[in-house]
Amino acid sequence: MRVIFGGTFDPVHIGHLRMANELATALSVAEVSLMPCYQAVHKQGVGASSQHRLNMLALAAERDSAIILDDRENRRTKESYTINSLRELRQEYGSESLCLAMGTDSAQTLPSWFQVEAFSKLAHIIVISRPGTQYSQAAEHALVSQLETLGFIQAESLNELKEIPAGKFMLVKLSALDISSTYIRNRIKQGLSIRYLVTDAVRDYICDNALYQN
Repeated sequence: MRVIFGGTFDPVHIGHLRMANELATALSVAEVSLMPCYQAVHKQGVGASSQHRLNMLALAAERDSAIILDDRENRRTKESYTINSLRELRQEYGSESLCLAMGTDSAQTLPSWFQVEAFSKLAHIIVISRPGTQYSQAAEHALVSQLETLGFIQAESLNELKEIPAGKFMLVKLSALDISSTYIRNRIKQGLSIRYLVTDAVRDYICDNALYQN
């Protein structure tokens, strides 16, 4: 089973790394692929270029065997539509199970994603609850209903995800760290330390390249 987690990673922080490790454990896989987008379609005001974000992610994951870097969207050098990556991944992995992981906030916006009606034929969806989020039972039911409307069926067990290539969804709660890239960027703008929020290699890279200062 392959697990992909996409995002802007602007910058990648220890919360991302911890989440990827916990996700690998929760789904019983050896590794999780982090896939930075080239140009975010649903997000405005990305602070660092695609190459800087990719470089930081490579530095952060360099010594972590549970994390691998998927740079396909950066190589594509145009707007990042997830459907294009899913089609490429499906072609590469054949009938192997493929999971697209995302937070609840991203999952709630899925109906607006480009060609989302094709997603259930290409991958499973793993929805990760964010730390500290007040997520009511009604909101969870609404999300389940939304995913079912998009053609996904809720998996009752991990084995269900592994047995077929695509079309299921699962809600996963992780004890990830409550850190955001926005918080880190704001601290940098204020001249405050980001030590222990990102890896030392990423902190040095941000400093060396004067990122997020304006």
